[in-house]
Amino acid sequence: MAESLTTPEKLMVAAIDFGTTFSGYAFAFRNDYIKDPLKINGNQWTMGSQAGVSLKTSTCVLFDSKGEFAAFGTDAEDKYIELALNEEHHDWYYFRRFKMMLYNNQVPISYFTSA
Repeated sequence: MAESLTTPEKLMVAAIDFGTTFSGYAFAFRNDYIKDPLKINGNQWTMGSQAGVSLKTSTCVLFDSKGEFAAFGTDAEDKYIELALNEEHHDWYYFRRFKMMLYNNQVPISYFTSA
């Protein structure tokens, strides 16, 4: 006798907006959706050194001298500014507005190893 395969009901839906200038995300759980379809969760990013809160943050990323992730968004901006003001930024890797470079790049590039 053949067994029927069923797909389990999804527990969550998530959306990521990876933009050239700003990025954000949102998600909803199935049980919340059944009760209230407009209940959508998202992160509220602080605007870094500026006053305010936003549903998106700057598309910036910061890696330390070993190439390990250090910060994303306005946290990366603020950390890099602090490093630069103290002349400690020279062996850190700061990228902003890099989305289209990823899209157009056909050959992987490593910024963390020498060729």
